[in-house]
Amino acid sequence: MKAAFPYIGYHSIALKDFLTALGAKVCLPPPLTKRTLELGVKYSPEMVCLPFKITLGNFIEALEIGADTLFMATGARKCRFGYYSYLQEKILKELGYQFKFYSVSQYSPYEFVFEKMPQIFNVSPLKVLKALYLMIKKSELCENFKNSLRVIRAIDYQKSLIFEKEYLKKIEGVKKIKEINILNKELKELRKKWLKNNGIKLRVGLVGEIYFLLEDFANQELEKELSKFGVLVLSKRSLYSRLKHLLKMEPGFLKIYYYARKYLSVSPGGEALNTIGEAVNFIKKGVDGIIHIFPFTCMPENIALHSLEKISEDYNVPILSLSFDEHTSKTGLLTRIEAFLELLKRRKK
Repeated sequence: MKAAFPYIGYHSIALKDFLTALGAKVCLPPPLTKRTLELGVKYSPEMVCLPFKITLGNFIEALEIGADTLFMATGARKCRFGYYSYLQEKILKELGYQFKFYSVSQYSPYEFVFEKMPQIFNVSPLKVLKALYLMIKKSELCENFKNSLRVIRAIDYQKSLIFEKEYLKKIEGVKKIKEINILNKELKELRKKWLKNNGIKLRVGLVGEIYFLLEDFANQELEKELSKFGVLVLSKRSLYSRLKHLLKMEPGFLKIYYYARKYLSVSPGGEALNTIGEAVNFIKKGVDGIIHIFPFTCMPENIALHSLEKISEDYNVPILSLSFDEHTSKTGLLTRIEAFLELLKRRKK
């Protein structure tokens, strides 16, 4: 089996190790580029959201380099994400590609470990459990790394480039739980050391649609651009937090949902409740502002946008909402960011 899946930023490392531990040869496509997007746009329905187009282009590039098995997460309820896998499989087969396609739904932990994965990979549930534990620990390491990178970027951007390159190599290299734990501890201590530095100018909470929060290519490297202005970005969303939620190991989501219910009594689907709850949570922790990112035409996030306006009024905290599609201009994006950060600086003074 030559397996592939869409990139999701640094967390792709954890997914790669999971599939490798189950016996698959992971056949990742090249890093996301303009060509990836152009391929996705060419073969996608015009008004479908940007993550669909990027991941479709990602799959095409994976098939071009020999992948024969594709994995795609899927959801349910009101968000179009639930239809991604079915439509993408149909498009790719119409293009003439030969492959197996597995939609990885948000199964119950029992179904995932004892039914779906053993059937797909022809392995025992015990092997799936070991691979799943490795993925959880590796995703925790990736989250820890990204949080440390955010701190270093905000204080010294040039040094963050060296740190990123060095530690990505270390993260990709560690395969044993003991090694992962040691590296996790090392990163936490390093982050504490950097936080003693008083170089943080502004703290901004980042909320929105999960793919845009995890994949830098989708959001046009927004976090990097913010850090160049000395901004420390705070974000709750990660593969690790999502896995803990699905495995009923994340009690913190109850607080997020509690905050969100004041503004959204009924879930509109997608990540809208998380967006609202995390925004309130960040404000209560004292951030200077909130940036909300989402795909153009995303119905749940457009509903959340109106709730964020009310939150901004209630707490007197500026909130900037940015929607993205394939036509989004980097220049225009930077202009809006600079104006928003100037507003935050003046308010802070």
